[in-house]
Amino acid sequence: DAMRVELTKNALAQIRANPTAGMISISQNDAHGACECANCAAVATDEGSQAGPLIRFVNAVAADVAKEFPDFLVETLAYQYTRKPPKVTKPAKNVIVRLCSIEADFARPLSGDTNKKFGDDLRGWAAIAPNLFVWNYVANFANYLVPHPNLAPTADDLRFFAANRVIGV
Repeated sequence: DAMRVELTKNALAQIRANPTAGMISISQNDAHGACECANCAAVATDEGSQAGPLIRFVNAVAADVAKEFPDFLVETLAYQYTRKPPKVTKPAKNVIVRLCSIEADFARPLSGDTNKKFGDDLRGWAAIAPNLFVWNYVANFANYLVPHPNLAPTADDLRFFAANRVIGV
């Protein structure tokens, strides 16, 4: 709770300095490493996902932001260990969930059998998130000079996103 208060204080300072930005990102680090404290572990167990503690945390920050900036959005990632949606907690109306497809097989449609886990996660977030974005990768991290293999399924992927309430890619 003390960390959330401090983070919120810093986020509000950033928003006050840039009130026309419209959104701020409050998210996990770009690595594995969910919180392992007893409280977060209990929430993750109840929620069936590490996204549970994250969304509860982000919702609390978003509620504080909304008091001063009611139209400002708070964005967070559903990424790696938080990609699976929580069972209980829903993102607040001023929260954007940005679902990341980094583990997907980009040479195949994201709606297909080879990407079933991602498809299930997307449909799960679509059912609960009022604002859903997808971070769809276009880089070949193994070799930046080699083209990324997602050109063929891009149209299918965009239709899949649209059918599942994705409002930003």
